[in-house]
Amino acid sequence: MSKKGFRTVFYGFALAFLAAAFFVTPCFAQSSLRPAILQQFEKAGGTVTYIGSAHGLDGWIVKNPKGQMQVVYTTADGALLAGMLFDPDGVSLTEKQLEAYHNRMTGAQAPLPGAQKSPGGAEKLYAEAAQAGWVALGDSAAPYLYVFMNVNCDHCQAYWKDLQGPVKSGQLQVRLVPFGDVPANRDGGAALLSAADPAAAWAAYVGGDKEALGKDKATPAAYKKIDANTALVKKWKLPGPPFSLFRRPSDGKLMAFAGKPENMMLLLADFLK
Repeated sequence: MSKKGFRTVFYGFALAFLAAAFFVTPCFAQSSLRPAILQQFEKAGGTVTYIGSAHGLDGWIVKNPKGQMQVVYTTADGALLAGMLFDPDGVSLTEKQLEAYHNRMTGAQAPLPGAQKSPGGAEKLYAEAAQAGWVALGDSAAPYLYVFMNVNCDHCQAYWKDLQGPVKSGQLQVRLVPFGDVPANRDGGAALLSAADPAAAWAAYVGGDKEALGKDKATPAAYKKIDANTALVKKWKLPGPPFSLFRRPSDGKLMAFAGKPENMMLLLADFLK
């Protein structure tokens, strides 16, 4: 199939089949592998393939049992959008993602981990991180990085200070996933998850204002979230803290590392292009 024909197949379908296939069941349980709405689609006989992330959205090719295909995007909380994605300059990011997918299918480059139908351990961890309790610092349209951390960890705070520049400039979003059994980390992490303005609360805390994340500011719901985060860290035996996890914007490959990077430029090079 030519590239032109390939694009036509994907772009030519209306959204009607999505409405019929996706919303037969009004609600269903979350799962760790894919957003629940896509899992429901697969259970109905469809197929789902990852094609990349951009502006905080994960892109997928979905194909119904009749062979009709469409591109959709999912948000971190599991919502779904169907249609084309354009960058602020009007460039079709969907077209670029489909071209990259076409190249992979024709052998032009190796398949990406995210393009596999049955995600491996890294994909499962990434999906569970997306469903964990976290706070976002930075532009919602920027590529993002999950950081599992303790609020009182010196390395975590130093790591955050190194990331502040790209975050403030809108080039990177950091999603802090607090965890910890130690009371100071548990209370402070729960307070961070409870904050109306987590960026301001975290900045104040790192700056020395320990009352910014005081125990009195934590809600019962936030304690449930941080305990779930701690269980997640133990389940996966994550090293660190900090422990970082992200999908590289250039090719969709999952990257992970423990501790504070010695050379921040190598990390930031994956985002600041």
